[in-house]
Amino acid sequence: MVVDIDLPEMTGIEMCEVLKGSGRGLPAILITGRTDTRTRLLAAQSDAVAVLFKPFDEEPLLDAIGRALALSTTDHTDV
Repeated sequence: MVVDIDLPEMTGIEMCEVLKGSGRGLPAILITGRTDTRTRLLAAQSDAVAVLFKPFDEEPLLDAIGRALALSTTDHTDV
């Protein structure tokens, strides 16, 4: 999932934690326009696949999406 860190009701990081705690967590790519120390620290402490600072080129986003998809792929072979 691609989510902005700055959301109206909670941060994108908090949203990821809520989803993870409910068992519905997804690999997350965080985006933000903030470059302050607090935001960078919070982002670094998250378990996001990537943190992209706006503005960003499409290549880092596509790379992050590829890594997130690889993480979400599970083996569906029958036992």
